[in-house]
Amino acid sequence: MDLRHENDVEQLRRIAMAQQMQIEQLLRVLSAKCEELKALKGNPQELQQTLALLNQLQKRAKDQAEQHEALKGEKSSKPRAKSGPTEQLALPIDEKVFELDEPDRACPACGERLEPMAGQFESSEMVDFVEISYRLVHVKQQKYVCRCGGCVETALGPERAIKGGRYSLAFAIKVALDKYLDHIPLARQQRILARHGVVVTPQTLWDQVFALGKRLTSTAEALFQQALSHSVIGLDQTGWPRLEGKDEKPWQMWCVTGPGIVCHKIRDDKGADTFRDLVGKYRGVIVCDALKTHEAGARGNEHIQLAGCWAHVFRKFEEALPNHPDAQLALDWIGQLYTIDERAGPDIESKAKLRKTEAAAVLAELKTWLWSQAVLKTLSIGKAAAYTIANWDRLSRFTSDPQIPLDNNATERAIRGPVVGRKNHYGSKSRAGTKVAATLYTLVETAKLHHVAPTRYLLEAVRAADRGEVLMPWQLTADEPAPTP
Repeated sequence: MDLRHENDVEQLRRIAMAQQMQIEQLLRVLSAKCEELKALKGNPQELQQTLALLNQLQKRAKDQAEQHEALKGEKSSKPRAKSGPTEQLALPIDEKVFELDEPDRACPACGERLEPMAGQFESSEMVDFVEISYRLVHVKQQKYVCRCGGCVETALGPERAIKGGRYSLAFAIKVALDKYLDHIPLARQQRILARHGVVVTPQTLWDQVFALGKRLTSTAEALFQQALSHSVIGLDQTGWPRLEGKDEKPWQMWCVTGPGIVCHKIRDDKGADTFRDLVGKYRGVIVCDALKTHEAGARGNEHIQLAGCWAHVFRKFEEALPNHPDAQLALDWIGQLYTIDERAGPDIESKAKLRKTEAAAVLAELKTWLWSQAVLKTLSIGKAAAYTIANWDRLSRFTSDPQIPLDNNATERAIRGPVVGRKNHYGSKSRAGTKVAATLYTLVETAKLHHVAPTRYLLEAVRAADRGEVLMPWQLTADEPAPTP
């Protein structure tokens, strides 16, 4: 092995240790030989040669030892992966003491009774599972009467999903989050509940979810209006299947995002009229993809400007790359735009300055190159170039406004929850069902952005709505976010 080209510190350390052991072994052998030569042969010249070799080996051994110590002080270029148990910061701690059974407290040596050693334990940690439990609560609301007989009062009862209904508000929230956060269909929830002794139908579960969604409609609408108050928003949409009338076109789940806000609205289509219905009164910049219906919806509205998404452009050139290596040039230029923004960090003034200077220079190079590729209309790289040129005004709008993101990835991430949900519970049966889905996805996804536990937020939001108030997730103290698996 050529040690001059070995960069792994651990490998070098192992080699040094092996060489040192070999040298020490040779020293022991030579020392024994020297003694043997001195006693048997008595040849001074041969003995001097051997001693000289011994001195060389001792010097090498010393050098190897110094190198070994130097290597100990070096840090490996690759950080060592963290080992050991994962910290469970979010779990409550329950201490349990385990003791010997009485028959086992006899000493096997003398038969005397074993006594506990004060304060001495063998300690360890264990992550345990406590079975989820449901119970049937017999509610008794105390009645009160005045001696005069003119007044009878009844104590307030527990919080229920439906007034006078049989199921608690906490039960309804769990069913809703199992469906819209963990994507468990109601029919599957029915089977899970049956294993816990709860006999219930999917329709009954839906009734609880529907009542909860209705009580939270005003909160979801307030979040939507809050999103529209920002100068820059994101917009996207995806299909939402109809469980009945499968031959009909699917509904469309529209998603509007603002800083720290996710709003979902389900409509019949993704047409220009629907665009105008949702955001026609908005004033500001909308970051979205290049759908013609978006352009048509914003046409003639001087208060709305559309901004493009560089992630869409990047994907188009990435698709062209296997057949057209020159596409890497475009990918590199787009990468430079993101690098420039990263250098600016959260400083808006710095970002504005860098975008007008360095980002603008990158765009100028890219645009010149694009015109040379756009003529290849039938090739994937030509189509990617033509798409970019056609949307150039929208794509370059970020240079004049530091608030405009380079892409619409935040909105695409926000719509991921409904996309996963439709693969599990397949959509909605009715228009009312779409409204409930949109409402609950809005509240759940926004709560997640603020690290607020969705269970806690829905409970507090319902209580606020019942008082005629609106509670935003950021008005609650953030819960400690669970570690990412």
